Amino acid sequence: MSAQTTTGLSQEMSTYYEKVFLARAEYEYIFNQGAQMRTQPANEGKQVVFTRHTPLATATTALTEGVNPAEVNLTATNVSATLAEYGNTVKISRFLSLTSIDANNKEKIEVVGQNMGETLDELTRNELFTGATVQLAGGKSVLTDVAITDVLSVAELRKAVRTLKVNKARRYQDRIAPWLGKVGPYTSYDLTTDSTFLSADIYDNGAEKLYNGELGKILGVRLIESPNQYQSVNAGTSNAEVFSNFVHGSDAFGCIDLVGDKPQLYIIPHTKVDSGNPAGRFSMVSWAASYVCKTLNANWLINIKTGATGQT
Repeated sequence: MSAQTTTGLSQEMSTYYEKVFLARAEYEYIFNQGAQMRTQPANEGKQVVFTRHTPLATATTALTEGVNPAEVNLTATNVSATLAEYGNTVKISRFLSLTSIDANNKEKIEVVGQNMGETLDELTRNELFTGATVQLAGGKSVLTDVAITDVLSVAELRKAVRTLKVNKARRYQDRIAPWLGKVGPYTSYDLTTDSTFLSADIYDNGAEKLYNGELGKILGVRLIESPNQYQSVNAGTSNAEVFSNFVHGSDAFGCIDLVGDKPQLYIIPHTKVDSGNPAGRFSMVSWAASYVCKTLNANWLINIKTGATGQT
């Protein structure tokens, strides 16, 4: 791994450079919100197993007087997830650290921290895409028939909510709405024009904490927006872009980290001299974590695949 030097970041060496860094293009950590959050204890292995019991059939036949109910068997399904390690490292020369306008490498450390958040957010988004039950907009039966006019609408949300209700999905126990929806700017553009959309600005009175990126609600769905929406390029008809919009109930998916290896930044300054850096010629900024996200019940997680206005 090569060190970041003054040559690589020459713009930081300009005498007349404005000493205010421009805001980076970053987004909120969105997709793990509403997940069943778990931390795997140390020394318990890397595989996490969730057990989901199958509901019993209703007992609608009257009992015979004086006779106990018949015995029935419980059945269960195991859902397993395997923790994996992720991370990144940036190496910064001592000379750059001492001459750059970025005092104490503050901006570079923030870039690495942003990379950690965005990586874990993307891992979660990708699992939602893989594990969800698919609903194609416009009543289409194959993805290649989805057009840019098959946009995210109240009718599509209503259909997804109906599916969650039929599947007896667990609801979130809050006063605003029982379901969560995760959309992106292209699809929220179409949805929020509906007169039934209620902006979060209206119901944000401090009584209930808003989610990161919360837009508002429709049909009992609290809508959260991420610019990192899953996009299937040229997947629809006439090469239309197809976007994934997730609607789910509680306990539909889980996010797991590990005791002793939770997401964390590691900063080793050039003043820490050891056998790997005997002359203290560089600093290092890293992040690392053990992490996994897993769909726990696909019937409680709906992926509405839609087009979006103007996105061909």
